[in-house]
Amino acid sequence: MFSKLKKYLLQLSLFLLPIQTVYIVQDGFLNGQKWQYGTIVFYLTEIILWIVIMFFVIDFFILFKHKEIKAKKTWDKEKIFSISFLLFLLYLFFNTFFVANNFEIAYQLTRWWMLGFLFFIILSSGFLQIKSILWPLVLSSILPSILGIWQFLTQQTFASKLLGLSFYSADISGVSVVASEQVGRWLRSYGTFVHPNIFGAYLVLVIIAVFFLWQKIDNQKQKIFLYVLLFLQTMSLFFTFSRTAWITWLLFIIFVSVYYIFKKKKILWPVIFSSVFFIILFNIFFTLVQNRIQSNSSYEVKSISERLVGYREALNIWEEHRYLGVGAGNYTLASYELNKNRVGSSYQPVHNIYLLFFVEYGIVGFALFVFVLINFVIYWLSVKKVDQIFFWLILAIIFSTLGLFDHYLLSSYLGFLFLSIFFALIYRLSTD
Repeated sequence: MFSKLKKYLLQLSLFLLPIQTVYIVQDGFLNGQKWQYGTIVFYLTEIILWIVIMFFVIDFFILFKHKEIKAKKTWDKEKIFSISFLLFLLYLFFNTFFVANNFEIAYQLTRWWMLGFLFFIILSSGFLQIKSILWPLVLSSILPSILGIWQFLTQQTFASKLLGLSFYSADISGVSVVASEQVGRWLRSYGTFVHPNIFGAYLVLVIIAVFFLWQKIDNQKQKIFLYVLLFLQTMSLFFTFSRTAWITWLLFIIFVSVYYIFKKKKILWPVIFSSVFFIILFNIFFTLVQNRIQSNSSYEVKSISERLVGYREALNIWEEHRYLGVGAGNYTLASYELNKNRVGSSYQPVHNIYLLFFVEYGIVGFALFVFVLINFVIYWLSVKKVDQIFFWLILAIIFSTLGLFDHYLLSSYLGFLFLSIFFALIYRLSTD
């Protein structure tokens, strides 16, 4: 009974992943405007996951007490990996208490780091079968995909506290649009998320999940159902007009196609299906795509200019906080200290997770995190066939390209979950 409850809650958290229902603990404001990155919140799924983790901890101590689990006396690769992350976590707490100017924000990010790691451990542990992870994940995309398609085709949205939805309109300043004098203003799809780029990253994740699930099932009706889901996901991904998500999707399509055709002599029909449909949409909405790709409009030029300014700002902040950083989640506060005269909503993390990591955690934090990654790869190689490691490493690199041009993977609760789920899937699929 207890085990089933853990299983159902874990699957529920995967299914509810795109639902943005939150409890706002404390609003943040800068220069009289809402400060998104200074707002303290608890997500519905976060509460569910902490309950699941509590159950696992209780289970562990019960088994340990009855000597069904024994402490390892040897320093094996798994233990070294766990200790390396514990060292990084201790640094995060040090960073939170003694480095960050805003303790509440830093603690929130540290809490998400902990949750993300524990979520990864649980999904990687084998407690759930791989299909039991993939099915709720791909089913979770039905509502946001349909909603995303409806939002773009009707150019309408609605607000809902229950679903955590905000109202967006192409006429409102600050809303993500495709815009120019030639095409006008077109609202990009938000789905159930706070930004089209985050929605795009989520859709890339579930499309990859569909691809692997399709290979693991034999039931033809289920495969047809997955094609329907892939149809919705691909259309919705296109309507996000997220260039980073498009690039990541394209790299995934190219890589798995080449690998499976030349290495395994197989044609992947879901990949063909998604590609052909994307090309059809590309041609139908070519003028909008051209506007996003060429970046000639004043809106796109401004967006690119702001990112370049952000890169320079990040380097300036890092120069003053090289070794310990400014503190987890405290980038926007450091940006505010540089220039206190900007509009409050304009303070955002630098649009690159690698730069953001350096600025917030410093050289010490970077060195400790690299130590975690090295130990994880060493442990992974010990349980994974070396001849297939190339495939999974390239997939990890492809998904990591999402962080080259945006910050949400390291600045938001959902970003931590996306990374945890993706790398847990890679670990499970490469070792099962």
